[in-house]
Amino acid sequence: MGAVRPTTPLDRVAGAHDAAVLAVARRGDSVSRADLARALQVTPQAISKMLGRLIGRGVMTEAGTIVSGPGKPTTLYRIVPSSRRAIGLHLTRSRVRGVVVDLTGEILERRELEIGRLQPVPELIETLALEARALAEVGSGELLGAGVGMPGPVDWGEGVYRGTAQPDPWRGASIRQLLLEELGLPVLLDHDSRAALVGETWSQPGLLDDAALVLVEDGIGASLCLDGNIVRGAHSHAGEAGHTVVRMDGVPCSCGRHGCAQAEYQAALEAGDEELAARILATIVVNLVRLVDVDRVVLGGRTVYTHHSASMDAIRDALAVGLRAEPWVHVEVMLSTRGTDLIAVGAACEVLEHEYGIPQALVGPG
Repeated sequence: MGAVRPTTPLDRVAGAHDAAVLAVARRGDSVSRADLARALQVTPQAISKMLGRLIGRGVMTEAGTIVSGPGKPTTLYRIVPSSRRAIGLHLTRSRVRGVVVDLTGEILERRELEIGRLQPVPELIETLALEARALAEVGSGELLGAGVGMPGPVDWGEGVYRGTAQPDPWRGASIRQLLLEELGLPVLLDHDSRAALVGETWSQPGLLDDAALVLVEDGIGASLCLDGNIVRGAHSHAGEAGHTVVRMDGVPCSCGRHGCAQAEYQAALEAGDEELAARILATIVVNLVRLVDVDRVVLGGRTVYTHHSASMDAIRDALAVGLRAEPWVHVEVMLSTRGTDLIAVGAACEVLEHEYGIPQALVGPG
Protein backbone atom coordinates (compact mmCIF):
# COMPACT_ATOMS: atom_id res chain seq x y z
CA MET A 1 0.00 0.00 0.00
CA GLY A 2 1.48 3.36 -1.00
CA ALA A 3 1.65 6.61 0.86
CA VAL A 4 -1.54 8.35 1.86
CA ARG A 5 -1.68 11.43 -0.37
CA PRO A 6 -1.43 14.89 1.23
CA THR A 7 -4.83 16.35 2.04
CA THR A 8 -6.17 19.80 1.26
CA PRO A 9 -8.63 21.79 3.42
CA LEU A 10 -11.44 20.75 1.07
CA ASP A 11 -10.41 17.08 1.40
CA ARG A 12 -10.54 17.36 5.18
CA VAL A 13 -13.97 18.99 5.17
CA ALA A 14 -15.35 16.34 2.82
CA GLY A 15 -13.76 13.58 4.90
CA ALA A 16 -15.29 14.90 8.11
CA HIS A 17 -18.73 15.09 6.47
CA ASP A 18 -18.43 11.55 5.11
CA ALA A 19 -17.31 10.29 8.52
CA ALA A 20 -20.40 11.89 10.07
CA VAL A 21 -22.66 10.06 7.61
CA LEU A 22 -20.94 6.76 8.40
CA ALA A 23 -21.30 7.41 12.14
CA VAL A 24 -25.07 7.67 11.72
CA ALA A 25 -25.24 4.72 9.33
CA ARG A 26 -23.30 2.36 11.57
CA ARG A 27 -25.91 2.67 14.33
CA GLY A 28 -27.68 -0.21 12.66
CA ASP A 29 -30.86 0.49 10.71
CA SER A 30 -30.98 1.60 7.08
CA VAL A 31 -31.43 5.36 6.69
CA SER A 32 -32.91 7.73 4.16
CA ARG A 33 -31.54 11.03 2.87
CA ALA A 34 -34.06 12.82 5.08
CA ASP A 35 -32.93 10.82 8.15
CA LEU A 36 -29.32 11.78 7.51
CA ALA A 37 -30.17 15.42 6.83
CA ARG A 38 -32.01 15.68 10.14
CA ALA A 39 -29.27 13.90 12.08
CA LEU A 40 -26.48 16.05 10.64
CA GLN A 41 -28.53 19.27 10.27
CA VAL A 42 -27.59 19.78 6.64
CA THR A 43 -29.62 19.98 3.44
CA PRO A 44 -30.77 16.89 1.51
CA GLN A 45 -28.70 18.19 -1.42
CA ALA A 46 -25.55 18.08 0.73
CA ILE A 47 -26.44 14.55 1.85
CA SER A 48 -26.78 13.50 -1.80
CA LYS A 49 -23.18 14.62 -2.46
CA MET A 50 -21.88 12.76 0.58
CA LEU A 51 -23.78 9.60 -0.31
CA GLY A 52 -22.50 9.82 -3.86
CA ARG A 53 -18.91 9.84 -2.62
CA LEU A 54 -19.48 6.99 -0.17
CA ILE A 55 -21.38 4.82 -2.66
CA GLY A 56 -18.65 5.50 -5.22
CA ARG A 57 -16.08 4.19 -2.74
CA GLY A 58 -18.19 1.12 -2.04
CA VAL A 59 -18.72 1.79 1.66
CA MET A 60 -22.46 2.49 1.42
CA THR A 61 -25.15 1.06 -0.82
CA GLU A 62 -28.86 1.32 -1.50
CA ALA A 63 -30.98 -0.90 0.74
CA GLY A 64 -34.37 -0.89 -0.95
CA THR A 65 -37.27 1.53 -0.69
CA ILE A 66 -40.21 2.24 1.58
CA VAL A 67 -43.56 3.86 0.85
CA SER A 68 -44.56 6.41 3.48
CA GLY A 69 -47.39 8.27 1.81
CA PRO A 70 -48.19 9.75 -1.58
CA GLY A 71 -45.35 10.42 -3.95
CA LYS A 72 -42.19 8.53 -4.88
CA PRO A 73 -40.94 5.73 -2.61
CA THR A 74 -38.12 6.69 -0.26
CA THR A 75 -34.75 5.12 -0.98
CA LEU A 76 -32.87 3.67 2.01
CA TYR A 77 -29.12 3.34 2.42
CA ARG A 78 -26.91 1.18 4.58
CA ILE A 79 -23.25 0.80 5.37
CA VAL A 80 -21.30 -2.06 3.73
CA PRO A 81 -19.41 -3.57 6.70
CA SER A 82 -17.29 -5.92 4.60
CA SER A 83 -15.99 -3.15 2.34
CA ARG A 84 -13.12 -2.18 4.64
CA ARG A 85 -10.98 -3.81 7.35
CA ALA A 86 -8.46 -2.60 9.90
CA ILE A 87 -6.08 -4.35 12.28
CA GLY A 88 -5.84 -3.41 15.95
CA LEU A 89 -2.99 -4.44 18.26
CA HIS A 90 -3.06 -3.98 22.03
CA LEU A 91 0.45 -4.15 23.42
CA THR A 92 1.20 -4.58 27.13
CA ARG A 93 4.51 -5.31 28.85
CA SER A 94 3.98 -9.04 28.44
CA ARG A 95 1.16 -9.63 25.96
CA VAL A 96 -0.15 -8.75 22.50
CA ARG A 97 -3.86 -8.96 21.78
CA GLY A 98 -4.86 -8.45 18.16
CA VAL A 99 -8.10 -8.12 16.21
CA VAL A 100 -9.21 -7.39 12.69
CA VAL A 101 -12.49 -5.49 12.41
CA ASP A 102 -14.87 -4.51 9.65
CA LEU A 103 -16.10 -1.00 8.84
CA THR A 104 -18.58 -1.06 11.73
CA GLY A 105 -15.91 -2.08 14.25
CA GLU A 106 -17.17 -5.65 14.58
CA ILE A 107 -14.46 -8.23 15.22
CA LEU A 108 -13.76 -10.69 12.40
CA GLU A 109 -10.98 -12.49 14.29
CA ARG A 110 -8.97 -12.10 17.48
CA ARG A 111 -5.58 -13.42 18.58
CA GLU A 112 -3.62 -13.25 21.83
CA LEU A 113 0.05 -13.98 22.44
CA GLU A 114 2.13 -13.96 25.62
CA ILE A 115 5.54 -12.40 24.97
CA GLY A 116 8.76 -12.13 26.92
CA ARG A 117 8.43 -9.18 29.28
CA LEU A 118 9.85 -6.01 27.70
CA GLN A 119 11.14 -7.57 24.50
CA PRO A 120 13.98 -5.62 22.84
CA VAL A 121 12.59 -3.30 20.18
CA PRO A 122 13.68 -5.33 17.09
CA GLU A 123 12.11 -8.47 18.57
CA LEU A 124 8.99 -6.52 19.54
CA ILE A 125 8.51 -5.18 16.01
CA GLU A 126 8.91 -8.70 14.61
CA THR A 127 6.28 -9.99 17.06
CA LEU A 128 3.80 -7.24 16.18
CA ALA A 129 4.38 -7.74 12.46
CA LEU A 130 3.78 -11.51 12.70
CA GLU A 131 0.49 -10.95 14.51
CA ALA A 132 -0.59 -8.28 12.02
CA ARG A 133 0.23 -10.48 9.02
CA ALA A 134 -1.84 -13.33 10.44
CA LEU A 135 -4.81 -11.02 11.02
CA ALA A 136 -4.44 -9.51 7.53
CA GLU A 137 -5.40 -12.89 6.06
CA VAL A 138 -8.90 -12.64 7.59
CA GLY A 139 -11.73 -10.91 5.72
CA SER A 140 -12.18 -9.71 2.17
CA GLY A 141 -12.52 -5.92 2.29
CA GLU A 142 -9.78 -3.39 1.61
CA LEU A 143 -7.23 -3.44 4.44
CA LEU A 144 -6.70 0.16 5.55
CA GLY A 145 -3.84 -0.31 8.00
CA ALA A 146 -2.91 -1.25 11.54
CA GLY A 147 -3.38 0.61 14.82
CA VAL A 148 -1.34 -0.02 17.97
CA GLY A 149 -2.43 0.92 21.49
CA MET A 150 0.31 0.74 24.11
CA PRO A 151 0.84 1.74 27.76
CA GLY A 152 2.60 4.92 28.78
CA PRO A 153 3.06 8.28 27.03
CA VAL A 154 2.99 8.19 23.24
CA ASP A 155 3.82 10.97 20.80
CA TRP A 156 0.78 10.47 18.63
CA GLY A 157 1.93 12.82 15.86
CA GLU A 158 5.42 11.31 15.52
CA GLY A 159 4.50 7.72 16.35
CA VAL A 160 7.18 7.51 19.03
CA TYR A 161 6.86 5.79 22.41
CA ARG A 162 7.99 8.19 25.14
CA GLY A 163 8.29 5.56 27.87
CA THR A 164 7.78 5.37 31.60
CA ALA A 165 9.77 6.61 34.57
CA GLN A 166 11.25 3.15 35.08
CA PRO A 167 14.10 1.77 32.93
CA ASP A 168 12.30 1.12 29.66
CA PRO A 169 13.92 -0.45 26.58
CA TRP A 170 11.07 0.82 24.40
CA ARG A 171 11.55 4.48 25.34
CA GLY A 172 12.21 6.68 22.32
CA ALA A 173 11.46 3.91 19.82
CA SER A 174 9.78 4.97 16.57
CA ILE A 175 7.29 2.13 16.83
CA ARG A 176 5.06 3.41 14.05
CA GLN A 177 7.82 3.91 11.49
CA LEU A 178 9.52 0.60 12.30
CA LEU A 179 6.26 -1.34 12.02
CA LEU A 180 5.26 0.54 8.88
CA GLU A 181 8.53 -0.47 7.20
CA GLU A 182 8.02 -4.07 8.27
CA LEU A 183 4.39 -4.34 7.09
CA GLY A 184 4.19 -1.97 4.13
CA LEU A 185 0.85 -0.79 5.55
CA PRO A 186 -0.24 2.50 7.10
CA VAL A 187 0.28 2.39 10.87
CA LEU A 188 -1.08 4.51 13.72
CA LEU A 189 0.27 4.52 17.30
CA ASP A 190 -1.61 5.80 20.35
CA HIS A 191 -1.86 5.62 24.12
CA ASP A 192 -3.94 2.62 25.16
CA SER A 193 -6.53 4.69 27.05
CA ARG A 194 -7.24 6.93 24.04
CA ALA A 195 -7.54 3.92 21.76
CA ALA A 196 -9.93 2.43 24.31
CA LEU A 197 -12.16 5.50 24.24
CA VAL A 198 -12.32 5.43 20.44
CA GLY A 199 -13.33 1.78 20.62
CA GLU A 200 -16.07 2.58 23.10
CA THR A 201 -17.41 5.49 21.02
CA TRP A 202 -17.65 3.18 18.01
CA SER A 203 -19.66 0.73 20.10
CA GLN A 204 -22.02 3.48 21.25
CA PRO A 205 -22.19 6.13 18.49
CA GLY A 206 -23.35 9.53 19.71
CA LEU A 207 -23.60 8.48 23.36
CA LEU A 208 -20.13 9.50 24.57
CA ASP A 209 -19.70 13.01 23.17
CA ASP A 210 -18.84 14.30 26.67
CA ALA A 211 -17.29 11.36 28.48
CA ALA A 212 -14.22 10.05 30.26
CA LEU A 213 -12.81 6.56 30.15
CA VAL A 214 -10.73 5.23 33.04
CA LEU A 215 -8.55 2.33 31.95
CA VAL A 216 -6.99 -0.06 34.47
CA GLU A 217 -4.43 -2.42 32.97
CA ASP A 218 -0.81 -2.55 34.19
CA GLY A 219 -1.36 1.03 35.38
CA ILE A 220 -4.21 3.54 35.42
CA GLY A 221 -4.90 5.92 32.56
CA ALA A 222 -7.78 8.08 31.46
CA SER A 223 -9.00 9.64 28.25
CA LEU A 224 -11.47 12.41 27.53
CA CYS A 225 -13.98 13.12 24.79
CA LEU A 226 -15.38 16.66 24.95
CA ASP A 227 -17.91 17.94 22.43
CA GLY A 228 -17.23 14.83 20.36
CA ASN A 229 -13.44 15.40 20.16
CA ILE A 230 -10.74 13.25 21.76
CA VAL A 231 -8.50 15.40 23.99
CA ARG A 232 -4.77 14.77 23.58
CA GLY A 233 -3.13 17.77 25.25
CA ALA A 234 -0.19 19.93 24.21
CA HIS A 235 2.29 17.04 24.41
CA SER A 236 -0.06 14.08 23.75
CA HIS A 237 0.07 13.27 27.48
CA ALA A 238 -3.49 14.14 28.52
CA GLY A 239 -5.06 11.51 30.75
CA GLU A 240 -2.20 10.38 33.02
CA ALA A 241 -4.72 9.92 35.84
CA GLY A 242 -2.60 7.25 37.48
CA HIS A 243 -0.09 9.90 38.52
CA THR A 244 -2.55 12.27 40.15
CA VAL A 245 -2.06 12.32 43.92
CA VAL A 246 -4.89 10.85 46.00
CA ARG A 247 -3.05 10.63 49.33
CA MET A 248 -0.40 13.05 50.53
CA ASP A 249 2.69 11.23 51.89
CA GLY A 250 1.31 7.94 50.60
CA VAL A 251 3.17 4.97 49.17
CA PRO A 252 6.12 5.68 46.84
CA CYS A 253 5.36 5.74 43.12
CA SER A 254 7.66 4.84 40.21
CA CYS A 255 7.44 8.47 39.04
CA GLY A 256 9.33 9.58 42.17
CA ARG A 257 6.39 11.06 44.05
CA HIS A 258 4.23 9.62 46.83
CA GLY A 259 0.52 8.82 46.99
CA CYS A 260 -0.17 8.62 43.25
CA ALA A 261 -3.48 6.93 42.42
CA GLN A 262 -1.75 4.14 40.53
CA ALA A 263 0.61 3.28 43.41
CA GLU A 264 -2.14 3.49 46.05
CA TYR A 265 -4.47 1.37 43.94
CA GLN A 266 -1.85 -1.34 43.39
CA ALA A 267 -0.95 -1.36 47.10
CA ALA A 268 -4.64 -1.84 47.98
CA LEU A 269 -4.96 -4.80 45.60
CA GLU A 270 -1.75 -6.38 46.89
CA ALA A 271 -3.15 -6.08 50.42
CA GLY A 272 -6.35 -7.81 49.28
CA ASP A 273 -8.45 -4.72 49.95
CA GLU A 274 -10.62 -4.49 46.83
CA GLU A 275 -13.03 -2.12 48.59
CA LEU A 276 -10.24 0.42 49.08
CA ALA A 277 -9.10 -0.08 45.50
CA ALA A 278 -12.66 0.63 44.31
CA ARG A 279 -12.74 3.84 46.40
CA ILE A 280 -9.49 4.97 44.79
CA LEU A 281 -11.03 4.42 41.35
CA ALA A 282 -14.09 6.35 42.50
CA THR A 283 -11.83 9.22 43.60
CA ILE A 284 -10.35 9.39 40.09
CA VAL A 285 -13.85 9.41 38.60
CA VAL A 286 -15.02 12.20 40.94
CA ASN A 287 -11.94 14.29 40.12
CA LEU A 288 -12.47 13.87 36.38
CA VAL A 289 -16.16 14.79 36.62
CA ARG A 290 -15.39 17.89 38.66
CA LEU A 291 -12.56 18.99 36.37
CA VAL A 292 -14.16 18.54 32.97
CA ASP A 293 -17.92 18.14 33.59
CA VAL A 294 -18.60 14.95 31.64
CA ASP A 295 -21.92 13.13 31.86
CA ARG A 296 -20.64 9.59 31.36
CA VAL A 297 -17.63 7.67 32.66
CA VAL A 298 -16.63 4.29 31.26
CA LEU A 299 -14.47 1.88 33.26
CA GLY A 300 -12.43 -0.56 31.21
CA GLY A 301 -9.34 -2.74 31.20
CA ARG A 302 -8.46 -6.27 32.21
CA THR A 303 -7.97 -5.36 35.89
CA VAL A 304 -11.41 -3.73 36.12
CA TYR A 305 -13.05 -6.93 34.93
CA THR A 306 -10.94 -9.04 37.29
CA HIS A 307 -11.57 -7.00 40.44
CA HIS A 308 -14.48 -4.57 40.01
CA SER A 309 -17.18 -5.92 37.71
CA ALA A 310 -19.13 -6.91 40.83
CA SER A 311 -18.43 -3.66 42.71
CA MET A 312 -19.82 -1.08 40.30
CA ASP A 313 -22.50 -0.07 42.81
CA ALA A 314 -19.79 0.80 45.35
CA ILE A 315 -18.05 3.00 42.78
CA ARG A 316 -21.35 4.69 41.86
CA ASP A 317 -22.14 5.25 45.56
CA ALA A 318 -18.74 6.86 46.10
CA LEU A 319 -19.36 9.11 43.10
CA ALA A 320 -22.76 10.11 44.50
CA VAL A 321 -21.11 11.07 47.79
CA GLY A 322 -18.46 13.06 45.95
CA LEU A 323 -21.12 15.02 44.07
CA ARG A 324 -23.74 15.30 46.81
CA ALA A 325 -23.40 19.09 46.93
CA GLU A 326 -24.43 19.22 43.26
CA PRO A 327 -27.57 17.06 42.97
CA TRP A 328 -28.34 18.51 39.53
CA VAL A 329 -25.18 16.89 38.10
CA HIS A 330 -26.05 13.48 36.66
CA VAL A 331 -23.18 11.18 35.73
CA GLU A 332 -23.61 7.64 34.47
CA VAL A 333 -20.81 5.21 35.30
CA MET A 334 -20.66 2.06 33.18
CA LEU A 335 -18.43 -0.87 32.34
CA SER A 336 -16.97 -1.01 28.85
CA THR A 337 -19.09 -2.90 26.35
CA ARG A 338 -15.97 -4.38 24.70
CA GLY A 339 -14.41 -6.30 27.58
CA THR A 340 -10.79 -7.27 27.11
CA ASP A 341 -10.94 -6.53 23.36
CA LEU A 342 -11.46 -2.81 24.04
CA ILE A 343 -7.99 -1.43 23.30
CA ALA A 344 -7.30 -3.61 20.26
CA VAL A 345 -10.72 -2.73 18.78
CA GLY A 346 -10.15 0.95 19.53
CA ALA A 347 -6.74 0.94 17.82
CA ALA A 348 -8.37 -0.58 14.72
CA CYS A 349 -11.24 1.92 14.83
CA GLU A 350 -8.75 4.79 14.97
CA VAL A 351 -7.45 3.60 11.60
CA LEU A 352 -11.02 3.60 10.26
CA GLU A 353 -11.61 7.09 11.65
CA HIS A 354 -8.51 8.46 9.99
CA GLU A 355 -9.49 6.98 6.67
CA TYR A 356 -12.91 8.64 6.79
CA GLY A 357 -12.14 11.63 8.99
CA ILE A 358 -9.07 13.86 9.02
CA PRO A 359 -5.92 11.77 8.36
CA GLN A 360 -3.32 13.74 10.33
CA ALA A 361 -1.08 10.89 11.55
CA LEU A 362 -1.89 7.91 9.36
CA VAL A 363 0.98 7.64 6.90
CA GLY A 364 2.25 4.95 4.61
CA PRO A 365 5.61 4.17 3.02
CA GLY A 366 6.67 6.28 0.08
